[in-house]
Amino acid sequence: MNTLRSGWISKRLYWAMSIIILCLLCICIPLIVSSSQSYLKSRQTYQQLNALQQVADLANKISRERAPANKAMSSSVQEFAQHQQELISYRQQVDRQLSQTADVLTEVGFNNLSQQLSQLENSLKKGRAQVDAYTQMPRQLRSAQELDQAILAMFAAWDSCREILRGVVIASDSSSTHLYRYISQILFLSDLRDQAGRVASSIIAHVTFATPLPTQNITRSLQTQHQVHYLWALIETIQPAEDKTDEFIRLHRRVETDFIQQGLPIVSELINDSVEKRTYHLTGTQLTEAIVDKFSTVVDLQSYLLQYSREVAIQEMTTNMNHLIWTVLLSLISLLAAISTMIFARKQVFLPLIQARRILLSLSKRSGRQLSGLKIRSDKHSDSLFAAIQKLQQMLQERDALEFRLKNIAHSDALTGLSNRFALEEYIRFLENQPSQLSQTCLMIIDIDHFKQVNDRYGHIVGDQVIQLVAERLKANVRATDLLVRYGGDEFLVLIENIEMDQALIVADKIRAEVAERYILTALGDQIQISVSIGVAIGAVSWMALLSNADDALFKAKAKGRNVVAGFSLKDSFSTFDCTKVAKCICSNDAKSL
Repeated sequence: MNTLRSGWISKRLYWAMSIIILCLLCICIPLIVSSSQSYLKSRQTYQQLNALQQVADLANKISRERAPANKAMSSSVQEFAQHQQELISYRQQVDRQLSQTADVLTEVGFNNLSQQLSQLENSLKKGRAQVDAYTQMPRQLRSAQELDQAILAMFAAWDSCREILRGVVIASDSSSTHLYRYISQILFLSDLRDQAGRVASSIIAHVTFATPLPTQNITRSLQTQHQVHYLWALIETIQPAEDKTDEFIRLHRRVETDFIQQGLPIVSELINDSVEKRTYHLTGTQLTEAIVDKFSTVVDLQSYLLQYSREVAIQEMTTNMNHLIWTVLLSLISLLAAISTMIFARKQVFLPLIQARRILLSLSKRSGRQLSGLKIRSDKHSDSLFAAIQKLQQMLQERDALEFRLKNIAHSDALTGLSNRFALEEYIRFLENQPSQLSQTCLMIIDIDHFKQVNDRYGHIVGDQVIQLVAERLKANVRATDLLVRYGGDEFLVLIENIEMDQALIVADKIRAEVAERYILTALGDQIQISVSIGVAIGAVSWMALLSNADDALFKAKAKGRNVVAGFSLKDSFSTFDCTKVAKCICSNDAKSL
């Protein structure tokens, strides 16, 4: 039966070890999964930023294609061949970017956005077809209205590309606030680049033909300018000051200077020329060449933000990778440490305890002779076991004493936090049941000198501050195991176990000196210097005798002029209370008393 019982305990130990390891796995696996997800998320964000860059480049190229198209449509006969070749060459760049963008979107997983590129291609083909139809039209049949319609046809292609760009931004839901700001700015900068081109495109047809601008074209151009200013203000607002690098500030300033302050006024001046019926100071080709260079600053700022956001994404990906590696390593180390600890505990702790149990059961059933050999084999275990039991007994005794002291904490004074009379009464009962303990107990009575004068002159609030100050000095100079009691209004008791008179007098004088060094500052600016008188007694046959001895010592301290420590002790036997046996007094008057 005993063997079976021990086997049952051993099985329970195996189950406990397994449960602990399982709990560790339940903690480690979610951490590893979370770290893995964070890394994969940051890696996905980096790939999405690559897709965003491709789509943003495509949008900028489609928007910029309007420039060579406008130049070809508004060029003279002599310049047409050159501008037409420039348009063909740039269209080839746009087509290559379109094909590259489709591959990247598919690779990242934006299949639905990749499918939308076919709609973009159709819009682009329609716009190009209308541009080509205009350039092939005989010049005598051309008009400003037809040129304006051809220009507007190219806007539809960018609108389709913008929807794809917006879809990439929405799909690129980064957990990083910084990246989210950068991605938003990239979208707005694409809008800004296109709207800036439309500012000039709205008037270029009539400027080419030197005809007055219709009201709708002027309105369209002015509305577009307003949209440009709105987008620029929004871009500046999104980026916090702390995230603005030197390069960002430089590029931002270039856009403000070259485009906002110098580019847009070119269009405004042409509108004023039309309104005031003056000859345009620029041709259509000259307008295109003058305004296109200003757009490059917007593209430069966008390119910088794209590159910077990719660098931030790389840093996050690296950080998450390192976090994943450390999580895996620490999890493995924790599991190995837990398994090793369990094995060690089983071999070195639990199995010896099971063996000790078997030995104790055998000892209870066998005779002395039968146990002679068993004692030899189990002597080591039994000695350890009984030593532990003896230690446990000692700890229980100490716990009882500590529990008693902790119980006294519940009986504390509200003002000072010290023990009160109720706690003192319980402690007195404990001492009277332990005569040997009482004979080794030191009692200090601390009385605040002239405390009634403080209350009468300064009020009870200041009086309470004085009491609290003394209580703080008491706490600072005694052990946590010693008992501090607020015995009366301005009277305190200190009970210290196992201390000699010389040591007790030193502690008391330190308390007296520290109190004398402090002062209370009243609301009127008065400094109240306080002092205490202390009576010390060690050992007596009863509590009342000990209290009487300490009180006598306090009386002697006050008779010495206050701010004094006086001691009282019994040198010979504790069987009788002899008031004639008085120890020497240690007196000092370092501080000025009240």
